[in-house]
Amino acid sequence: MEDVATGRSTRWEQRRGTGSGAEQQVPIYVAIGASLAAVYGSAERRAGKPAGFALAMFDEAFSKMDGKNQRQMMSFYKNLGLQFVIAAPFEKRVAVLEHMDTIVEVDRIGEQSRATVVELKEKAKRELMAIDPDLMSEDELATRLAAE
Repeated sequence: MEDVATGRSTRWEQRRGTGSGAEQQVPIYVAIGASLAAVYGSAERRAGKPAGFALAMFDEAFSKMDGKNQRQMMSFYKNLGLQFVIAAPFEKRVAVLEHMDTIVEVDRIGEQSRATVVELKEKAKRELMAIDPDLMSEDELATRLAAE
């Protein structure tokens, strides 16, 4: 790993286990995404070429990351041309909604399960992105916080 600001290089073995949960997860998820994109060839997609499946599946995806890092990771995967399926608890969903096309909610009541499918349209995604604090300028964020 190289710090782009200082140019200092560090090996993964030296850094492993020294940071927060997110600091430990991010490099692994970046490597997984880059590896999948290389295997699928999704990073080299061009207009007019057939697109492959490029599927990435995760259980408890990005579990130790905060919302900002989760959104950045989802954007990274999208930019690599990957389609992702994630299983996550309800409370983690808010951070990644703007990147989802379909949500399948599974509820278990006793011995029975129920599934509800929700599709997010482009308008809903745009509105979610418009209220995303990570995408707001400092002035927009200050105005919004002052109003609340």
